[in-house]
Amino acid sequence: MRSTAILLLFTSLLFLACSEEKDLCPENACEPHGSCVVVNSQAQCNCEPPYEACEELTCCYTGRQMGEPCTEDEDCPLGFCLDYFFDEKYCTSTCESHDECIDHAVADAREMCCVEVETGDRMCLKIAEGHACGDGMGSCGDSCTGSLSSACAPGHPCLRRSDSDPMAICSQPCLIDEDCQSCDAPHLPVLVITCITIAGGDKYCLPTDKPNCRSDAACPPYQVCSYPMLDVLGEGRCGIWGDRQPSEACDNQTFETTCANLLCLEGICRTICQVNSDCPQDMICEEIRLPNWDDGIRICMGDATCIGPDDCIEGESCWPTLNGDSLEGWCRASEGTDPVGTECTDADDRCEVFCMEPFCTEWCTIERDCPKGMTCEIIHFCLAEPCDEPKNTAPGTICMGT
Repeated sequence: MRSTAILLLFTSLLFLACSEEKDLCPENACEPHGSCVVVNSQAQCNCEPPYEACEELTCCYTGRQMGEPCTEDEDCPLGFCLDYFFDEKYCTSTCESHDECIDHAVADAREMCCVEVETGDRMCLKIAEGHACGDGMGSCGDSCTGSLSSACAPGHPCLRRSDSDPMAICSQPCLIDEDCQSCDAPHLPVLVITCITIAGGDKYCLPTDKPNCRSDAACPPYQVCSYPMLDVLGEGRCGIWGDRQPSEACDNQTFETTCANLLCLEGICRTICQVNSDCPQDMICEEIRLPNWDDGIRICMGDATCIGPDDCIEGESCWPTLNGDSLEGWCRASEGTDPVGTECTDADDRCEVFCMEPFCTEWCTIERDCPKGMTCEIIHFCLAEPCDEPKNTAPGTICMGT
């Protein structure tokens, strides 16, 4: 009898506890990322990572969301940190449809779309502002401006020079121009689609006005000659890749995506040229070498002629520059920190202009252009190999140590 009474008491207490928990934990509390429990007569959420208990019996996400800036994968508990295009990093994840991709970054008006990438995977990527996700049906030649490969069918990647490149098309691999005959781009009536080698050595069908160009003068008025499209013959492709025209300011990265021909030097979008007349006033067509490019390329350089360092503004130096068949002095941005007269070696060249062992030097005209202990002397610069042939050299005057 006593045992029965104890059992009844235990059952009653259990019933009361369950009733209390039910009363304190409303239906669907803490869901879908946790469960509601009662501790010391208080309801609280037991949440799964990366969610934490917050007000009104809910589980709040504590990591960075889709589209928000990140530096490493750990910042994005529900996906990973993507460094896909032009050094922009943001949280993303794999996907099956556009509905899974929402840009949660504050003040970012761009949409995120489910896009097939080079590996064949599909992931959420930001497209250009003002554009909508594509239908994934585009074939070779169809426009994908602003929408990346979300506008293109599988096997037809969207090739572009910027997110809003007006000549961006769904492309296809090729070996020769004939492989691109099936590509049709009615939205680009003045262009033809030919087989062009891109970075990495692969060939794809891309729009171009003329197969080759050596200066902007060879292109239509609305296009420029693009350096990154130069082939082994030193010829380029006409087109418009960025919004800023030659001579406009840029961010001083050699391959600057905002420049019409992608080429930025000394904070200015540059022009590819062959002769001085291809260049704006007070600039000359100078052959220079760029990083990771073995052959010389002729680019409009210089802002003003100089006969010595006093002719240049602060931050610039008087550089020996080839103008036609002769050398002249032109003001250009200083490259290093060591002034003329500082000791240097070719292996440790931190000169403002350049090192002529054992001293840093620059262009001069008379003795007083040079620091004390140096003289203005004529030397012969080697312009091409072999340097022992007079036709491959040009005389110039620079400060020399005594």
